[in-house]
Amino acid sequence: MIETGKIQSEQFRLSCSLYELIEIWSMRGNEVDLVYMDEKNHEQTHSGIITNVYSRNGLEQIEVDSKLIIPTKNIVLVNDVSFKDYLK
Repeated sequence: MIETGKIQSEQFRLSCSLYELIEIWSMRGNEVDLVYMDEKNHEQTHSGIITNVYSRNGLEQIEVDSKLIIPTKNIVLVNDVSFKDYLK
């Protein structure tokens, strides 16, 4: 697995509506366009399929293309849906 690195792993939960959107994109198996913050707090982009959504030790994460793991708190946009505004 390729992980985004040692990102701060404090517990975090998305709103139910945003989490459900991620699950829907995952179930459909369609490619999504992601913008997320990496472990150095740099914005990264990636297009791929969300292959898993899970919570481990209180930290929600998504797996993209079965190789990239991104904590949900680091997601900025998915398919032009803003996740960062939720955190303000």
